[in-house]
Amino acid sequence: MGSDLIVGRAGLEGLETSLTSHLAGLGLNDDLQRLFKTDENVATLCFLNIASLVLFLDHVAVVEGYPASNIAFAAFERGESGFKNFPWWVNSIWLPFDFEPRGNLEDEPTLFVGSCQGLLRELTDLKQRSPLGLGSAPNGYERMRQDIRAFYREDTTFQLDDSDIIRWMWRALFDGAESAIEAKSALWL
Repeated sequence: MGSDLIVGRAGLEGLETSLTSHLAGLGLNDDLQRLFKTDENVATLCFLNIASLVLFLDHVAVVEGYPASNIAFAAFERGESGFKNFPWWVNSIWLPFDFEPRGNLEDEPTLFVGSCQGLLRELTDLKQRSPLGLGSAPNGYERMRQDIRAFYREDTTFQLDDSDIIRWMWRALFDGAESAIEAKSALWL
């Protein structure tokens, strides 16, 4: 099953009350109001699929010194991981302002809410620590960024090795967070 990263307001629909309550406790009411006024869909980035996300998180775990992503996730839950804004949940939203703590909504415990700025810092840290040349765009990525609809309609075989998949996931998260900050909108998975 494919997955996309979306920059825009659409991912916030139905969450206004929960997000308002969560962020009010962080003193971010003013920032939140402008999110509900942004364009519904600013950008869409192909995030490959859930298996690709697991591969990416397994790489994150290894870079951080854990043998697998499930152990790294447990470390994250204990507050021991340095990657607090990564997509440890399939349902994740990153907001275009810096705040702490990141975490789940009380009334939506399966939804992670993080910071785009925090995500960018952590992705930069991962890039510096990873041996995979993160930051470069793998084959097909630029085509996807130019026109995602045409990319999805292409009839060509699309093959990526594990390192390319990890680079793709890193690049999509980085580009998505930058786009969300620029558009003053949310990034969601």
